[in-house]
Amino acid sequence: MATSTIQSSSRTSPSQLTRHIFSSVSTLKSLSKPFNVLIFGGTVVDKSSVINLILGQDAAQTSPNQGIPTFTHTPYEVSLGTHCFKLWEVSSIESMGFFQTLFWKWRLKKSYKRLCKDDGVYLLLYCMRGSMAERALIRDYKSFTDIVGSTAGPGHIPVAAVVTSLEDYPRDMNNWWRYNRDNLERLGMRFSAHACITSLPVDPNASDAMRARRQRSEDVIRSLIHESYQAGSTPVSSNITPAS
Repeated sequence: MATSTIQSSSRTSPSQLTRHIFSSVSTLKSLSKPFNVLIFGGTVVDKSSVINLILGQDAAQTSPNQGIPTFTHTPYEVSLGTHCFKLWEVSSIESMGFFQTLFWKWRLKKSYKRLCKDDGVYLLLYCMRGSMAERALIRDYKSFTDIVGSTAGPGHIPVAAVVTSLEDYPRDMNNWWRYNRDNLERLGMRFSAHACITSLPVDPNASDAMRARRQRSEDVIRSLIHESYQAGSTPVSSNITPAS
């Protein structure tokens, strides 16, 4: 299993945050520029717990500014193998009113385009609960595609599905994908890869089976990110001009 190195930025001032985002990664195994990985999903999905699973420790916390959708207040860097990846949690907006949703969707789209243009985006992780109803799946995925637009998909930035909350799923968690993949495609949801996981925090009182299931989840999602790189994916820099 790949080892990880983590850095988080300070919340004390915008200047410190800016220095962190554009700081060198000389303390990481890889001296190359970090590859940006954006993590999307609805409000019912605990995206911070997915980040913690990737990091291998509880470092990410829910943003204190829940009323201000944005990229996460603290991006996290993780080294998998010899490559460094920067994880960004993207806030959810579907629970807002109509006009608020339009405004913040525009703001998120602007931030996304700027990141694509300036640093490139390597991978999009779209998170969903395994128990979500079909209507909720369609709504959340539409919010996601409204933000990333034509930059994602075949020949562009790869989109991988992360199916969470499968800790009680019978037998192999990956069976969820086998049974539901065709239905997702029927709904217009297509992905380059997938990971079926539980992102529950480490519990010393958990059963051996549950601890094994969580460890398996950590291995699967970290491998998904690393193997996407090995498959030849490179960060995509968009030619689109950020909205003003």
